[in-house]
Amino acid sequence: MDKNRLLEYFAQVDGRLAAPAELLIYGSAAFILLDEEERTSLDLDVAGPYSKLDFEEFRQASRQAGLDVNPVGIDSADHVEWIAGARLCLASPESAGTVTLWQGRNLIVKTVAAPDLVASKLIRYDAIDQSDVRYLIGQMRLTYAAVAQAVDRLPAGFRNDVLVRDNLRNLQEDMKLWDAGP
Repeated sequence: MDKNRLLEYFAQVDGRLAAPAELLIYGSAAFILLDEEERTSLDLDVAGPYSKLDFEEFRQASRQAGLDVNPVGIDSADHVEWIAGARLCLASPESAGTVTLWQGRNLIVKTVAAPDLVASKLIRYDAIDQSDVRYLIGQMRLTYAAVAQAVDRLPAGFRNDVLVRDNLRNLQEDMKLWDAGP
């Protein structure tokens, strides 16, 4: 999926919803909608516990718009990943704040504030995540301190995770290199 496909998908889902709905997204789709150049993804990550909607209505509308929700046997087809609380490395929107990425008649698509998006990437922090993080830090002029505070807003299981803490230190070193430039 690219930005045009995501926007088309949201418009189609919006047209199929009978009641107001709010999706809180993160991951690659959020970065795509924040205009990271040439960024694509096979999935749309939705923070289930932080989204406000009738799940069955959304799942039906999503399927009709061409994206299955949590399909079994994921192959290369675009799809929606509905992420439950136990797997959700993301601060609550109440503590992080939100940014509206798209709004239709019934559907509003939001994400968390930029430092919190960066913090969510620290659970893995692979090469693609590093590229996403570098883009957002550059665009939003984020500081290390802002990201460290965002890590402290993560759910306890992630906030204290050894990998997240190690990757926060890795990010600190990366930011020094990025500031040095080529």
